[in-house]
Amino acid sequence: MAGHRLGTKEIESACLTVPEVAEAAVVPVVDEIKGRVPEVYIALQPGIQPGQEIVDKVTKAIETIIGKIARPKRVHIVPDMPKTRSGKLMRRVLAAISNNLNTGDITTLANPDVVEKVREMVQGKESVVLKEGPEDLKRFGSVD
Repeated sequence: MAGHRLGTKEIESACLTVPEVAEAAVVPVVDEIKGRVPEVYIALQPGIQPGQEIVDKVTKAIETIIGKIARPKRVHIVPDMPKTRSGKLMRRVLAAISNNLNTGDITTLANPDVVEKVREMVQGKESVVLKEGPEDLKRFGSVD
């Protein structure tokens, strides 16, 4: 991302060092200047209230462990992650939401209703105009 070979797994691991974070997913977002920048989705441990201090902790953890170069464009605290019935995180769905692309078929997800909740949190209540994205983003997450 951003001209550097940053792996999403490394950034996710840094997020998970924050005790309040239960799950983390990192997706690439198109940036006019940098090419691709990381955007982070986190789900919190039960009983933890979302807040700016957790977003700041996650950003600081990423900067400390990997470096400022890995600073995410945004950190989204979400109620749950879109997952398959077997529990696999569907990063392609999150990447589609972050880049205003079509999420594709979500009927096979264990929790398809969470996709709309996350979409509203990221894009707002109003439907956004979906666009055709670059091929690498359309394929993101389909091989992991």
